Amino acid sequence: MESGLDETELLIISALEQDRANLMKFMDLAGMSATTFQYLTKVPSLPRLGTFWEEDVPRNSDEFFKENFRLKRSAFNVLVDRLPNLREKDSPYRLAIPLEKQIAIALYTLGSSSDFLTIGNKLGVSKAMVCRILTKFCREVIKQLAGEYLPPDFLTQEKITETIKGFETIGFPQCFGAMDGCHIEISPKSENAVDYKNSKGWYSTILFALVDFRYRFSYISVGSPGCSHDSKIFEKSNLKRKLLESNLVKKNSKSINGVEVPILVLGDSGFRFAKNVMKPYRLSWQSTPEQKAFNYHLSRVRRLVENAFVQLKARFQRIGKGLDSYIENPSLIIACCCILHNFCIAHNCSIKDNWQTGVDLEQPEREVWIGNTNEIAECIRQALGKHFINENS
Repeated sequence: MESGLDETELLIISALEQDRANLMKFMDLAGMSATTFQYLTKVPSLPRLGTFWEEDVPRNSDEFFKENFRLKRSAFNVLVDRLPNLREKDSPYRLAIPLEKQIAIALYTLGSSSDFLTIGNKLGVSKAMVCRILTKFCREVIKQLAGEYLPPDFLTQEKITETIKGFETIGFPQCFGAMDGCHIEISPKSENAVDYKNSKGWYSTILFALVDFRYRFSYISVGSPGCSHDSKIFEKSNLKRKLLESNLVKKNSKSINGVEVPILVLGDSGFRFAKNVMKPYRLSWQSTPEQKAFNYHLSRVRRLVENAFVQLKARFQRIGKGLDSYIENPSLIIACCCILHNFCIAHNCSIKDNWQTGVDLEQPEREVWIGNTNEIAECIRQALGKHFINENS
């Protein structure tokens, strides 16, 4: 025996020198941890390139924390409590990355436009580990938080009551939300690239969303290729199906200027006009005061969905400046960011002004439906126009 080592320990050391491919097998047989193995062989672990989480974050301010992880420390701690399944156990070969650090890596990655290698160097992990942690984190956020912050059953009486009341304070009655689509740059595989090229000539996937009076996403549809039109996404969506089929839509109707007005969603001129879908008038020198008033109030509400997209991309610059080619499932990342967006609003994590600079490419132009008329929808639109005039008189 040398240096008090037993036969098993000497066997492992010999394996390291002779055949590294068998190293893990011998360590398993010996029941030896990575820490013990490093001590016995006197081979130090490779130095980490970055200790940002362990050293820089603890000694800096709450503002520093929010700048880097895009939310407050208190909200971060809630995520730690809500995502315990991300915690890993030490293996015989390496120490597990702590739960808190995994969440920090994922949030930093979502909030940064830096490449994965740079992020890994800063946080002391490999590029592959950054990608693995991000994917695992996004899946767990969707699994654990979607039911509370972006539930699939979004058309409930509680939600309708809250939302209609909220939009009434803004000045638009019977509104359940404003809808729109947002192009997010991706790097598709070559065989699918043609479908993802939008009218501006760059590759994108579309986030289609309905947004409420607090800039929260009430409904999202993710993954349509960039060549798609918002209106066609809506026509095939679960949102439209629920608006047509739910008894709550009719139950919550309200008489305005003698017309029964159901709950409504608002869109731009690219959507098909319907009794539940309001769109602006095409204005001209002949437009009436009622038509102008209607367009003004609809435009005010539609800014909510536009601002929600701006806030989403500003907080999570990973999607704001385009998703990397080595992200295999862009829809997973985008859906996770939408849930976290709602989570941050619920926990009063505001957007910083400096986040909103230069986060977006020019969006493709909208498609306009021509010759789309609907008698019932027009009666509702006229009643609302008169309502806005009366409110201001």
